[in-house]
Amino acid sequence: MNYSHRGKFAMDDNNAASACVSSLAGYLRANPLACDTAEGIRRWWLRTEHEVAMNELHDALEWMKRCGAIEEIVAVDGRRRYRRLGDDAQLAALSQPPQARED
Repeated sequence: MNYSHRGKFAMDDNNAASACVSSLAGYLRANPLACDTAEGIRRWWLRTEHEVAMNELHDALEWMKRCGAIEEIVAVDGRRRYRRLGDDAQLAALSQPPQARED
């Protein structure tokens, strides 16, 4: 199966969100049972030299949902949590740097 960045799921116009997708995919490959809110993901999963803006994170999460890599769960408290849905091959493709994913 081709898990390309192209087509209806393209993110070429948002390099920061695309880099965020790579980081998230790598994290989920290493931690397949991880599940957290966007705030928790930003704080604990994306420990980088520079801070990721929430809008970039939300763009990345939405894109990954549309691709079937993650799912969003609304808990009883109303908070949205995200967890892995995709297989290792899909996440491996997404964890590549954005330039390496282009056709």
